[in-house]
Amino acid sequence: MTKNDTKYLHAAARVHSLENQMISRQDLLKAIEAHGAEEAFKALSAKGMFRDFSMKEYEKAFERELKETYRLVEDITEQSQITFIFRYPADGHNLKVYAKAQLTAESFEELYKETGTFSPQTMKEELLAKRFDKVPEKLGQAALYAMDQLAKTRDPQMASIIIDNAVLEQMSEKAGEIGNPLLTEYAAAKIDLINIETAIRLMRMKKEPYEVQKILTSGGTLSPAAISGEFSAGYEGMMRLADRAGKKKRLEKSLAALKQGQPLSVLEENLDACFKDLFDKAKIIPFGLEPVIAFLYQKEREIRAARLVLSAKLFGLPKDRIAERVRYIYAD
Repeated sequence: MTKNDTKYLHAAARVHSLENQMISRQDLLKAIEAHGAEEAFKALSAKGMFRDFSMKEYEKAFERELKETYRLVEDITEQSQITFIFRYPADGHNLKVYAKAQLTAESFEELYKETGTFSPQTMKEELLAKRFDKVPEKLGQAALYAMDQLAKTRDPQMASIIIDNAVLEQMSEKAGEIGNPLLTEYAAAKIDLINIETAIRLMRMKKEPYEVQKILTSGGTLSPAAISGEFSAGYEGMMRLADRAGKKKRLEKSLAALKQGQPLSVLEENLDACFKDLFDKAKIIPFGLEPVIAFLYQKEREIRAARLVLSAKLFGLPKDRIAERVRYIYAD
């Protein structure tokens, strides 16, 4: 066993111990059965994530938990950028908020996230100066282009697509730089699945194949050209793409339901299962970065499920609907 193996063995042991302190599915089910949002929050507040926060501040609790998790993982692995692939989506969110703020002349300060790879303040300074010393140039240029298109077309969906694609490409590039197979596979799977979902959305909008290829993201196992080539074949084409990406087993029921006219949410519900399959394999590796990376995914899943339960209780959604969505997030 090499020195690095020993280091990562310690890191793996550390995150395994932290997994036992996470919000479990049973905790979530107890919160779902609560009579209201406050009671649901109390059911989850035994976990350290919510210390010092009230029900109304649960988003701040999630933000702090993610920041502390990223800091811990970077410390125990001695790799400052290992968390970046999980943090780039927060950068993308902030870039979208900034683009909207520039168009409307409003600040939207309360919407910015502090869990990205650069701070909102740094982002504003870099974009204003049109320099990219602390913001990845791919993300910065995409934000400027999205702002330009938003000003011309007033189409927020297209602006979001521009930034989202840049985020996915940045994730893929960073995974390649780090050189970890799990991160590379995760980034590729993320791109494949979002591209398939985007293709289906466009198919339902009666778009032409040439329009599809312009919107899709490069970096997955399925090229935009390959997806565009199957586009005209409808759901049969999407099934072949899912098979080529190794996701047919998880997606075939959803694709069959979509073919029958079901809403796109039936596909979204099974995307979590695809990632669970990927990270479950990583958890059994006794040393290396894989268990630590899998922990990052589990932490994001934990927060997403807790957010779903608390926000759904606030809006008074039926218990069975909340429980069903949690089941999809934890994807057996």
